[in-house]
Amino acid sequence: MTQPYDDDLPDSPIDSWDDDDDSASVPADQLKVLIVEDDALMHRLLRRALTEFGFTQIRIAENGADGIAAAESETPDIIISDYKMPGMHGLDLVDAIRGNSALDQTAIIMMSAADDQDVVESARNLGADTFMVKPFERAVLKDLIGTLYHRFNCARISWPE
Repeated sequence: MTQPYDDDLPDSPIDSWDDDDDSASVPADQLKVLIVEDDALMHRLLRRALTEFGFTQIRIAENGADGIAAAESETPDIIISDYKMPGMHGLDLVDAIRGNSALDQTAIIMMSAADDQDVVESARNLGADTFMVKPFERAVLKDLIGTLYHRFNCARISWPE
């Protein structure tokens, strides 16, 4: 189940775009995605889904500290982070990213196996843009990425056919 934060997030990003939308388009393969996840199976699933969406610049960090270092060196457009990780928690990662002005255009999707409103609110309060419960649905993930990127950058992602 996906938990969007704002009531104005449409079910599908396409629903929010008019035919006359003058937004620029950016191919998915030009965008950088950082996955911060300690579970190897989940990185593979996310990487496979993102690759199918057309992303080619995908970096994986296995914990929050490595995720912050990767974000600071790579300046990703999108971060998908686990909530609960050993060492540095996902909330600490979100807090650090939002405290870095160079990363203020980075969309953050927090993921967790827990469907707990306190978890969702904690992530939201620190600056995560949306929350997805694992296991994720590929179509929902793609729509969220498209919507968040458009919101942050006033540009649509041109998905490969």
